[in-house]
Amino acid sequence: MAKFLVIFCLFCSLAKADVVKPALVEISIFPNHLQLQIQLSLEAVMSGIGTQYKNTKNAPNAAEYDELRALPAAELRRRFAKFEADFLSGLQLFINDKAQKLVLNHAEIDIIGYKKRPRKTILTYSAEPIKSVKILGWQYHKAYGDSALRYQVFKKNEYNWSEWRWLNGANPNAKIVIDNPPQTSKIKGFLQFISIGFDHVMPLGWDHILFIIGMALSSILWRHLLLLVSSFTLAHTLTLGLAMLGVVEVSARIVEPLIAFSIAYVAFENLLPKQSIRRKSLVVFLFGLVHGLGFASMLKTFQMPPNSFLSTLIGFNIGVELAQIVIIFAVLMLLFLLHILGLNQRKLPHAPGEIIALSVGFIDFHRARPIS
Repeated sequence: MAKFLVIFCLFCSLAKADVVKPALVEISIFPNHLQLQIQLSLEAVMSGIGTQYKNTKNAPNAAEYDELRALPAAELRRRFAKFEADFLSGLQLFINDKAQKLVLNHAEIDIIGYKKRPRKTILTYSAEPIKSVKILGWQYHKAYGDSALRYQVFKKNEYNWSEWRWLNGANPNAKIVIDNPPQTSKIKGFLQFISIGFDHVMPLGWDHILFIIGMALSSILWRHLLLLVSSFTLAHTLTLGLAMLGVVEVSARIVEPLIAFSIAYVAFENLLPKQSIRRKSLVVFLFGLVHGLGFASMLKTFQMPPNSFLSTLIGFNIGVELAQIVIIFAVLMLLFLLHILGLNQRKLPHAPGEIIALSVGFIDFHRARPIS
């Protein structure tokens, strides 16, 4: 019963929903031109859903978002052509305090793919040629929500990207002096990626949340729980590091369905009459390897400089672990509360909760299969 309450509440609030992630904005200053690249959820922007909606189902235009999300890439590109003027009216790029006219060079839109996650679109714009860029100004429309900005003065075979600058909906503007670019300290960058790692699990990674809940419900004995948590942590840290180093490369089109399957299998494992902590630890470790690849696919979008690789990786992983601790603590507190109320979860049937988790996992697995 306790497990049923935990999983059912989470399922009702998060099922079939996309999260709206901040846009990633990159400005490259070349000798003869300037390039602006925006990675975003195009469907969210076109339907007026900003990052303030962590769950697209809670947005007023959720139906419009779902319609756009189901369109083939070519059709969505045609729809955007009609919307682009409105989109650009909410953007402002200034060079030396002069507003620039942006021209779309390329729009890269993913296939329909995995419908639980927002589809990635990369819009590449160019600005008027200018001899010397001394001041950059950028403004992202408040309605679109949060964004992250970085820039580079391009030099061949050199990594010149600045640190990411986070812009929220209340303060979407940035002004950068190129001759004296602001530097982010290593400590600040480290803390920044702790926050990114935490957010990637809570509230953005509900598939990871469901897996961790299933793991936490596998055993209420602290020694067994510590073993399971350690197995999961070791596994996802291993593949996260290897993937970031380029040693392991697995397509998200394979990883995402496996993550969905892991939710279903952990629920199935909890339904088995004969419980084995060794078997559970092995299962958690194997699926932890998969979840680590899922973490890496997100972290790679930030393209970290070589000199900050280790601190970024550690910071992100700490954030993930803190989120994991919060989830496990919340589950244990709920079980403790039920115990105080006289509902001993050891004696109550827990099959309904596991069946829901099992169903969610397999439904998610079905939806995770790539659709061309």
